[in-house]
Amino acid sequence: MTPRQLRYFLEIARSGSLSLASQVLRIAQPALSQHVTALEGELGVALFERHAKGVNLTADGKRLQQRAESILDQLDSLKADVVGPAGAPRGPVRLCLARSLAPALAPQLVRRMEDAYPDIRLLLSSGLSSDIRTALETRQIDLALMPNAFELPGLHCRPVYEEGFSLFGLESLFARPGKTIAFSAIGSRPLVAPDRDHDLRRLIERTAVDLNCPLNVKYEINDPELNFALVRDGAAFAILPDSAAQELMRGSPAIGERRLVKPGITRVQSIVRLADGTPGSAATVTEQMLQDVLRDRVASGALRGNLPAGGAKVSRKTYTQAR
Repeated sequence: MTPRQLRYFLEIARSGSLSLASQVLRIAQPALSQHVTALEGELGVALFERHAKGVNLTADGKRLQQRAESILDQLDSLKADVVGPAGAPRGPVRLCLARSLAPALAPQLVRRMEDAYPDIRLLLSSGLSSDIRTALETRQIDLALMPNAFELPGLHCRPVYEEGFSLFGLESLFARPGKTIAFSAIGSRPLVAPDRDHDLRRLIERTAVDLNCPLNVKYEINDPELNFALVRDGAAFAILPDSAAQELMRGSPAIGERRLVKPGITRVQSIVRLADGTPGSAATVTEQMLQDVLRDRVASGALRGNLPAGGAKVSRKTYTQAR
């Protein structure tokens, strides 16, 4: 199996057609078909399902697609680190941001990276913590900003942002005015929350169990925008972190907020990567730029929350001991 075969395979997968891929790659279709046949023979599986209008990936083909993209990106990064001039990082960096933080960070991050490091190709995405975990484990991304990464083995973590939690709902539905609410006072209020694969849900349920205060999670929805819609409609309340609060409150004067106390709940967002490798220069400067952008957004008040003291790199062992 060669990098060329993988590039050919990926172009066919993107094009959905051998004929289209042959035009893009400027290689005769019979020769391209031979490369596919050789690759399938080496792996012992069918990678494509052929039909009248082109080809579709099989389940095995989809698995190879994920790994092949990661492998080729790593090869590009390796080449950039070896042959690139000192002080000029270059190549692709695949970064996934926690969905709640992406809107507040992505625009400035993209602009600053383009200005400071024009030779770095930043491949930016966002996702829920469960999606990010899978992407890291399967090496689909190089870096991530995600919550409570200390719970996951095999990661190198740099804590960069600490946020608190509040209860949100229509102001008219709160029993009394105020700025705070005890966790035990949430009571039977109908809540909308993500499923138990999500870090936020696990965090609030652990607190509820510790306090022996059952929660009424009436709606289980993994889409933040749908959660916001139910809160704005008055159908439910939501327990949300600082990073999500500003998006919900924007343009919604009827939404009320009560800071959770007794106990207060916080979580730490960290920049993470797999611990079994050394990041290239492009990934290293991207990590630092992300931390700089986050720090500036908090300092300006554009993002609520706090910066952990020192911002030192820590291992999972250190994190676990600190809990």
